[in-house]
Amino acid sequence: MSDHWNTPDAIERSENASQSRNSDRGGLGPHKHLSGQSSYMNVQQNMEEELGRPVSLGEVFVKTHTRADGTFVDQKAKQVAEAYEKNIEEVMAEMDSDGLETSDHSSQQSTHRTLSIQEKDDIFLKCTETDDKGNHFGLGRLRDTINKGKKRKQCSESSSSASLLEIQQLREEERNNESRIKNLEMLVSYLSTSNPGLAEFIANQAPPTAAASEPSSST
Repeated sequence: MSDHWNTPDAIERSENASQSRNSDRGGLGPHKHLSGQSSYMNVQQNMEEELGRPVSLGEVFVKTHTRADGTFVDQKAKQVAEAYEKNIEEVMAEMDSDGLETSDHSSQQSTHRTLSIQEKDDIFLKCTETDDKGNHFGLGRLRDTINKGKKRKQCSESSSSASLLEIQQLREEERNNESRIKNLEMLVSYLSTSNPGLAEFIANQAPPTAAASEPSSST
């Protein structure tokens, strides 16, 4: 095993990984977090158990990038967290403003609405950055849950679209059948009026019974 790490290819990969971990990131220093050996997913689960409610990606990010004294682990984490909080406040302020306008026009007191977890997650993803592979900064393996959520949403939307199309086709077919039946009824009515013998003929045409349609058995 040690021989593998002494090969030129392994040494080069190790040096590249080390440089990536300790890169300056535009003067912001190497990426740091406080999750320790726990994964971001474990941190999220522990927070949800402790708080008794779902938590957003932004909450997990702040939890894993804030020291006990309230300071952030690095400048990059501070920038992302502050941008996230600012955007949350702006969206909430806009919602409150819309609620007041609705209340003024309807003469009814508006209900204060909070952001859903999905809405908060969408805001956080716009505030953080992604690397060359599209991985979001500060989320660890939580990014996998984001991708799975997008796939589930796409599948759900695709399934809903297919069901809606099928319903529309069935309704169109039903309308066509009703139109054909109405046309036939009009034709029969016209022919019966112009030819009374036809009306009597149609009235005497009883549907064949099952017994009449079956061949008689010989004894």
